[in-house]
Amino acid sequence: MKKINLSEAKAHLGRYLKAASSGERVVISERNRPMVELVAISMPKAKKLKPGLLAGKFTVPDDFNSPLVEFESDFYGE
Repeated sequence: MKKINLSEAKAHLGRYLKAASSGERVVISERNRPMVELVAISMPKAKKLKPGLLAGKFTVPDDFNSPLVEFESDFYGE
């Protein structure tokens, strides 16, 4: 366990974040009173997507990239 004071934590925050993320206990004190403990959070692993998972489930219309005339008049006028 590392006990450090607040000014040292400010100066070397990156160092203590790495220590906490590797499982080390880091306690930050102010005036020799423990205030907070840095604890690593666990992130859920992202699911891998399979290419073609939605193949055949939908179709892209032929006019997908064509301009929307009703909205163009709002931006460019008649």
